[in-house]
Parts: sequence; structure tokens; C-alpha cells
Amino acid sequence: MPYKVTDCRDLQASQLCGAMNAAFSDYVVPLSLTEGKFRDFQKQRGFSAEHSFVAMAGDEIAAFWFSSPPLPSYENHAYTLSVGTAPAHRRKGLSRELLQRVIDRQKPNAGQGLQLEVITTNEKAVQAYQDFGFETRRTLRVCRTAGKRPGLAPERDFILEEVPVDRLPGDESAFFDVQPTPQNSRAALRGLLETSHVLGVRINGSFAGWGASYGDGSVAQVAVHKEFRRRGAGHALLNGLWDKTGADQLTFVNVDVAAEGVNAFLDRYGVEDRVHQLEMRLTFKD
Repeated sequence: MPYKVTDCRDLQASQLCGAMNAAFSDYVVPLSLTEGKFRDFQKQRGFSAEHSFVAMAGDEIAAFWFSSPPLPSYENHAYTLSVGTAPAHRRKGLSRELLQRVIDRQKPNAGQGLQLEVITTNEKAVQAYQDFGFETRRTLRVCRTAGKRPGLAPERDFILEEVPVDRLPGDESAFFDVQPTPQNSRAALRGLLETSHVLGVRINGSFAGWGASYGDGSVAQVAVHKEFRRRGAGHALLNGLWDKTGADQLTFVNVDVAAEGVNAFLDRYGVEDRVHQLEMRLTFKD
């Protein structure tokens, strides 16, 4: 069957959403995104129609590679939002062909490479990305709160306040031990301003950190200045976000397992692991 490869500029969100649902329809838990959720997915992860490609079989999208443009915050590596092929069109080399189209589009735009996440137990996908030249950078933890919300933090001098994203500190080096993945970045929060929540915390008048979550209870960032750690600030921020979202549980996606302090804090707060992911990166060769 002949396939036509094209970028996504002439395709509607409804078509792309349908293709994504079809590609993951035979998973243990089939994907079933609404068009609204798919649009949020695009905004959060920096989707670029110009840098994303599909393989068409007639009027049907047989396979796709959704990408952002090059991201200066990630050394001009673009973020791969999702890669998929409809069951009837697998094992035809479509992902490799789409990858090459993405690379060819990224390079003239100062792109230096691509990065993505893949579940560690999806051995076929991991092997495929390795065959494409991707290398593992770090392992990421996906977890969520286990049950009843913990009580209030012990610190008495906390003041929680809503903070506009663009008023957060420009220099994050004293707040983060590791860089958030693109779907939890400052740009991702800007993309979902209408449904995200950002709380700052002050201790004795000093700005000590912030927490940010999306409307569904997925926590994007918990950042506490090194001078104010282990005093309950993170605990207070999570409780505040829980109140803001009204979610039954808080979810933490893509926590770097090498960040010992963050993981110890989350374990104390009471979370359970769901899956682990690999962050993989392909750097273009000259």
C-alpha cells in the first residue's frame, strides 16, 4: 500500500486525536482522548504542526510522529509528544520514515536533536528507539498519592499565595536539583494557564518556593529554595494544590529517580509508584 507522508499543517485536531486513539486502541488500557483533552495535550507539550508528520493511507492517518519545535531550554532538542501506528499498518517502517522527515525539518530550524519518554516495560518501543539512535539519559518515576491526604505541615509561618507563572523567579538553579521534563516545564504551564494552578510559599516574608499543578491534579513542579528545605514548605504547597484542584489524588509524572531529596520527600508525603519511564535523547550528527 502506498503511503503519503506530510506534515500536520493541513490536518485538524479531530483527525490527529482520532489517529492517536486508533494507534493505542489495542493497549491493555486503550487510549480514549476527547478532542478537548487532545488540544490540552498539544498545548502542554508544545505541539508544532510544522514539525510533526503523518503517513496517510488514503484519507486515513496510518502513523504519526508528533513533535515540538527545537527547545532552547533543552539545548535545542525538540520534544517528541507521541509516536504511533494504527494496528493494521505496523511493521512497515513508517516510524523510521517519519523520524527522518522530522529530523529533516528540525535541522534547518537550529534543531540539535530530539528527546522523548518511553515506559521501561515497553521493551519493543525501547528497542526501536535504540535502533533509531536514541540513548537513555535518565530514569523517571511516575507516582501518585496512595490514600488519605496528609495533615498540615508543621511550619507556622507559611503564607501561600497564587503567583502568575511569569512572576516566578527567572533563575531556577537554587530551586531545582534537576531539570523538569518538557511536559512539566515553564512553557507547559503557560500553555495551560486557564487550567493550571501555581502557588508560592513565603516563610517569614521571604519567597521560599512554589508548586504548580494542572487541573486534573497532576503536579508539574514543586520547587523549594535550598535555604528553606526540610521545614515543611513542600508539604504545605502540595496540600494547597490539592485544595485548589479538588482532585481525589495528586499525580507526579516524570520525577527523576536520581533526585534523592525530591524522592525522599514524596515518599514521606505518601506516594505509590505506578510506572517508570526512560528519558531518551537523539543528538543529530553533522
